[in-house]
Amino acid sequence: MTYRNDPAVDETGEHVTYDNPPARGDQVNVNAGERTAYVEREDPLAVVRRVVGLIFGILIAVIGLRILLLALGANEGNGLVDGIYGISEPLVAPFRGVFSMDEVRPAGQSVLDIAAVVAIVGWSLIGLLVMAILRIPMGRRAY
Repeated sequence: MTYRNDPAVDETGEHVTYDNPPARGDQVNVNAGERTAYVEREDPLAVVRRVVGLIFGILIAVIGLRILLLALGANEGNGLVDGIYGISEPLVAPFRGVFSMDEVRPAGQSVLDIAAVVAIVGWSLIGLLVMAILRIPMGRRAY
């Protein structure tokens, strides 16, 4: 048995809290006294928010891998590197041309893809906006 601010899960899998916790140091008799139980239902959009967060996390990770591989001058002939470039290009393309330069090339093979850096910022902001919209309360429901 748990008390308010100490949630637990009952046998049906729902979160349950109780009123009137015993004072610290008191012995607890689970059969004594009347206690009111409240069942806390999980927000129905919680799963949707988790999936959206996962999707945007994967998008940002793929673009981050692109930046890292380009900065290290990875071999484009490698299948894995080519696959990451192929997957990330459509995600970066909408952000090309935001600045007058899309990439910075030092003397070596490495490249800093400015458009990919802007894409990470852009997709992060879009993800935050979607998450904020999903957190807008839909009104209270009585169960």
